[in-house]
Amino acid sequence: MAAIASKLGSAALPGLANLAGSSKLLAVGLNNKVQACTIYSKTSGMLEPRAKPWPYETLGFNAWYHYIDGTTKRFNDNSKIIVVEGPPGLQKTKFAKELADELDMLFVPGASMDEFYTNSYGYDLRELDHLFHYTKCKSYDEKKFAQDPKGQEGGLDRMQDNLCWLRFTKYTNALAHLFNTGQGIVTEKSPYTDHVFTEAAYKFGWIDRESRVYFNKIRKQILPPLLRPNLIIYLDAPVDVVQSKIRERAKTTHPWEKNSPVFENRDYLNLVYEDLMKNQYIKTASASSRVLMYDWSEGGDTEVVVEDIERLNMDFFDKYDKQQQDWRMLKEDKYARKRQQYTNRYHMDSHYRVDYFEMDKILFTPEEMKEFQFHAHKVPGARYQHGYNEELDDKPSWFKIGAKFSRFHKNTHYSLDSHFIDNVEWEHYAQQRQAKRAAGVEKWWQF
Repeated sequence: MAAIASKLGSAALPGLANLAGSSKLLAVGLNNKVQACTIYSKTSGMLEPRAKPWPYETLGFNAWYHYIDGTTKRFNDNSKIIVVEGPPGLQKTKFAKELADELDMLFVPGASMDEFYTNSYGYDLRELDHLFHYTKCKSYDEKKFAQDPKGQEGGLDRMQDNLCWLRFTKYTNALAHLFNTGQGIVTEKSPYTDHVFTEAAYKFGWIDRESRVYFNKIRKQILPPLLRPNLIIYLDAPVDVVQSKIRERAKTTHPWEKNSPVFENRDYLNLVYEDLMKNQYIKTASASSRVLMYDWSEGGDTEVVVEDIERLNMDFFDKYDKQQQDWRMLKEDKYARKRQQYTNRYHMDSHYRVDYFEMDKILFTPEEMKEFQFHAHKVPGARYQHGYNEELDDKPSWFKIGAKFSRFHKNTHYSLDSHFIDNVEWEHYAQQRQAKRAAGVEKWWQF
C-alpha cells in the first residue's frame, strides 16, 4: 500500500509501516515483493538522459506519426506525475518548485482564477467588471470567495465550474507533455480532488444542489480517461496552525483573507482537510498512487522529501496489482493511443459536456451570454487566435494559417464566440477603440 498519515491508524490500511528517513514523515507503506525501481534526483547522479522531445505543440501527434516516433523510448524512471496537496498557507508552491527542480521535472502551477481571467497577452477580463449589468457576468474569484462564499447569486458555483475545467485542462496538458517529452510533472492539486471542495461547499449551503449534481456528472466523465498520479505528497498541519498561517499572510500578501468567514471557520477546514481529504480521498487514492504525508506545521526540508521519494518502489508490480495500474499499458500501441488522446484532445474536451441543464446558478440566460460575449471580446487579444492580433503587434505569416494545434496557444480559458459581435454595435465600438488607442488613452479598451 502507498503511504498514508499514521493518524488514520495502523488498522485503516493493511501494510502500513513507519519509515525512518525523516521525523516529519508520518508514515509510508512498503512493498517488498520485488526489486525496487524509483525516482532519482539530480544529486544522485543516476538520472537517465531523455531522447529529443517531440514538437507536439506545433505538430500534434496522430496515428501516422506513431509509425515514425515511439512513445516509451523517451520514458525514464522520472517520467511520473507528482501531485502536491494540502491546506493553504503551507508554502506548497515553493516546495513543489524546489521538488520539480531537484527531480528534473516540469513544475505546473495549480489552477487559479487569476489564470482563468488573464489571457495569453496578460490582459485581465476582471478589469471590465464595471461594464456588466448582469451579476453573473461579473468576475468571482478566490478573493471574493474568501470574503463572501454565498455572493453574486451563485458566484461559487460558477467559480468551481471554471476551476474544474481549468484543472482538467492543465492536467491533460501535463499528460501530453509527459508522453511527448518523457519529462515528469510536479503540480498542485488535480481533478481527482475537486469533489472534496464541491462536497464541503454543498454541506455548508454555499452551492446549489443542482450544481452539485452537475459536478458529479462531469467528474464521472472526465476522470476515467485520465491517469491517476504516480505519487501524491500531502503537506499537513493542524487546523489551528493553518488558521494562524493564514492570518499571518493576510497581513502582507493576502489581505482579502483577513477575518474571512471561510478560513476562520474551523468546521469548514476540518471538513475539507481532515474528513474529506485525508480520511476519504487519501485513503482511497493510496490503493492506486503512492502517498507520502508530512507534518508541515513548521515547514520542512525538500531534500529530505527527495530522499524519501528515492526509497519508494514506483514500478515492478504484479500485472493485476492496483498500485500504479493506470500506467501499466504493456504495449507500445496503447501508450501511443493515450499520447494521441492527450495531445489532440478533441475527445478529451467532449467529456466535459453533459446532458444536464438544471444548474441555473451556472448557466447563462441568452441576455446574460450576449452581454458577456460582447464585453469579453473587448479584452485585447480576444478577437483572434494568439499570434494573429495585429493591434498587439503580432506578425501573422502565411505559413501559420491553418495551424492545427492552437489549443496549446489558446488566448483564453473562458469561451468566446465571435458571432455575438458580428453587428453594427461592435463596428461602432471598434472605431472608437481604435481612435482612443491612437490618442494614447491608457485604458483604450475599457469602455
